[in-house]
Amino acid sequence: MSRLLIFVFAAMLLGNDAFAQDPRFSQYNAAPQILNPAMTGLFNGNYRVSAIYRSQWRSILGDEAVPLFRTFSGSFDMRFAPIGNMKDAFGVGVVFLTDKAGEAEFGTNQINASFAYHKSLSRDANHYVTLGIQAGAAQRGLNYNNLRFGNQFDGEGFDPNLISGEVIGDDQFMFFDVNAGLMWYYASKKNKGRFNTYAGFSLGHLNTPNQSFYEGQNADLPMKYTGTVGASLPLGKRSQVDVLPTLMILSQGPAFEMNLGAMAKVFFDKSDPQGNAFYVGPYYRIVGRDNVTDKGGITSEALILAARLDYIGFTLGVSYDLNFSELTNATNTRGAFELSLAYVGAFKKNASKTICPSF
Repeated sequence: MSRLLIFVFAAMLLGNDAFAQDPRFSQYNAAPQILNPAMTGLFNGNYRVSAIYRSQWRSILGDEAVPLFRTFSGSFDMRFAPIGNMKDAFGVGVVFLTDKAGEAEFGTNQINASFAYHKSLSRDANHYVTLGIQAGAAQRGLNYNNLRFGNQFDGEGFDPNLISGEVIGDDQFMFFDVNAGLMWYYASKKNKGRFNTYAGFSLGHLNTPNQSFYEGQNADLPMKYTGTVGASLPLGKRSQVDVLPTLMILSQGPAFEMNLGAMAKVFFDKSDPQGNAFYVGPYYRIVGRDNVTDKGGITSEALILAARLDYIGFTLGVSYDLNFSELTNATNTRGAFELSLAYVGAFKKNASKTICPSF
């Protein structure tokens, strides 16, 4: 594939519709503050450090000297009880996201601060409703020096000294962003939290920030609507296997995405189902058809194969997307690879005793 074709491919991905969409993670629960600000502090402990990395379209661009499509997020959050109330909880956190795409290095660097209040609905501190808010700043830009235009081809090859004839805007700009979310979760104490369930809804980009590279023009980032539901279902009292079905639905401007699937959780110690465990299972992603084709409707996008290990406070997750979209002929079904890592810790004198749902 020539560099010109690579640029055309990148331009298609980074056209008007792509400017109006956020980066996505297949392991969306591994980036909780990005998924829903109300998930800030939603864990069984006092503090959490997490990171996730995604590399995409290597099968198309891997043979060329072009940066991969890649996304990274790192976060830190804490959970602590208000003074005089050991049932409710505060969650505070910070999350960083960087996303780079293609040879033009079109991307975003963003940092947000999150706050959530977890209101207990029961005496046993196992039933909560949570409200979260998030605000921060982002920098978006691209490298015009890496772009090639038709006027710069002299009939034999590319000549960077030729004038492109294009009207070029700013190479970077900053914008502020505001998000909010709600969460409900319940974990039964009868079986040490093996049965639990949750539902959440979040609104992203409440201020619809302007995304235009050209001064005086508007390209507002549409609000993002995200809904999630899930549960942990024991296969039996004597079984050491639980099933975790999940569903995520997302809508942002012309973009639509639905992820559904389930993981089997095998915990190692019968007396501690919230402890060390291994997870494995598939997910399936459905998306709205590309607006450029005017086909409309929805179509299959990827089968996601995922696995996870919980061990002494650490969580390691890995997933791979098998692509089944209209790019299948170019990708040979090879889509994206993700790796996530998190650690949840507790202060010895103030360890959280809340049973949280399994995500």
